[in-house]
Amino acid sequence: MVFEKDLSAVRGEGQYRGPIQIQSNALAALEAIDLDVAEEVLRAGCITGDRINGLVDGVSGTWYVKFDTFTPAAERGLPVTRVISRMTLQQILARSVGDDMILNDSNVVSFQDDGDKCRFTVVLENGQQYEGDLLVGADGIWSKVSCIFGSQNNTSFLQTWVAGKMQWYAFHKEPPGGMDAPHGKKDRLLKIFEGWCDNVIDLLLTTNEDAILRRDIYDREPIITWGKGRVTLLGDSVHAMQPNMGQGGCMAIEDSYQLASELERAWKQSIESGTPVDVISSLRSYENARKTSSCYYPWNGKNGSNYGFNIQGVSGCRTWSTFLTNFRIPHPGRVGGRFFIDIAMPVMLDWVLGGNSSKLEGRSLSCRLSDKANDQLRRWFVDDDALERSLNGEWFLLPCGNDAVASQPIGLSRDENKPCVVGSVSQEDFPGMSIVIPAPQVSKTHARITCKDGAFYLIDLRSEHGTFITDIEGRRYRAPPNFPTRFHPSDMIEFGSDKKVIFRVKVMRSPPKISEKDEGQVLQSV
Repeated sequence: MVFEKDLSAVRGEGQYRGPIQIQSNALAALEAIDLDVAEEVLRAGCITGDRINGLVDGVSGTWYVKFDTFTPAAERGLPVTRVISRMTLQQILARSVGDDMILNDSNVVSFQDDGDKCRFTVVLENGQQYEGDLLVGADGIWSKVSCIFGSQNNTSFLQTWVAGKMQWYAFHKEPPGGMDAPHGKKDRLLKIFEGWCDNVIDLLLTTNEDAILRRDIYDREPIITWGKGRVTLLGDSVHAMQPNMGQGGCMAIEDSYQLASELERAWKQSIESGTPVDVISSLRSYENARKTSSCYYPWNGKNGSNYGFNIQGVSGCRTWSTFLTNFRIPHPGRVGGRFFIDIAMPVMLDWVLGGNSSKLEGRSLSCRLSDKANDQLRRWFVDDDALERSLNGEWFLLPCGNDAVASQPIGLSRDENKPCVVGSVSQEDFPGMSIVIPAPQVSKTHARITCKDGAFYLIDLRSEHGTFITDIEGRRYRAPPNFPTRFHPSDMIEFGSDKKVIFRVKVMRSPPKISEKDEGQVLQSV
């Protein structure tokens, strides 16, 4: 019997309706528990383990470290990590259990363990009582069952969720229980992340106010005592993990498999020996088997809550000498931290994503053809240049700056035979595109932009006032005349030196919308 306090989450109500990541270790455990249910989850989920994941410097936008979650899964014959709607996952699991096994509106207020009868009694808020052979507390970080072991909660940080098919989140350490002003969540986020790279700011600007959800995320120290008698704990009720780690639900699924295995083993032994099922011993065996994998998961508990704070120390994101920063001298913590993470992260991912795969019974090691990643995936993990060249999107120059003369985006062609020329007058005889920008510091034939092997280059055509590029690190330099200079996404390109014709390089799936008042300030023709 499942005592469920509230099924609103299954219906998609409330603030916990975002997606959840189910990593390889949990998917393999789910296959071992119920293959049909696992297949339904795999079909409903979106594969993310075949993509580039990792940490990006929020200020510069450069990669700090990439996480390969595909290789550990493929080498062990495990399903590749998926992301699935939290509501969809709960509905699949609820259907598999059956409506007759889930008792809704059942708020457990207490329970009594009758050792003499080898039974226990659960007491609900409405006064109803139920007897059973064992009790599993899977009621989250605020678990009433875990209170008998003296657990406490005292650390928190804020996490903001942007709901929808794609989820973005940010965490910000502050006291619990805070409130935002009405219609003020977006403005507050923009202030918090002021000075971050344009990708972060663009994300916030394009997010609707009513799509931003705020909630406090709580953490606590790991619990050493998981159970007593015929009572045990599972999931966040005993080893709460931060959602940004992507392992909270995964560890709960692994817990479930281990618990079911121990109980099944005890049941088989009782049949062979003709003795009662030793429930208590099987619960203690489950707890001992899971403590190493879950309770001491490196980013669990206190470490998980302080992750965002501590990573700043090793990555060099904390205050660093402005004088040295201006000379592009990196923070020593960034250098040392990157060296440490490059070594430790592959080992960590191999251990975490492998999970209990070696102990799973009834599951053959196999990989799905549908999980196959792009042949270039491994190259993209080590080669940023190859990753950029393979970006799936169209390249645009978007006008920026308050005093900008140009206000209409420029679309760039990947066709190597169709370069574009930028100038103050139309170049009708030019074989490619002619971009006309009627500005004083833009020469008649100012610059040419070409594409070669997926990369874009700018050539200044000996313009009078020059062409300037500012990279994502903030370095501004003048493009040499008649020499191809490569530019990258998020770079800024200035035609002239008065900073009135400035464009930001962006890679987008579809062209940006153009308002009527902006038409005609940049003319693009073939």
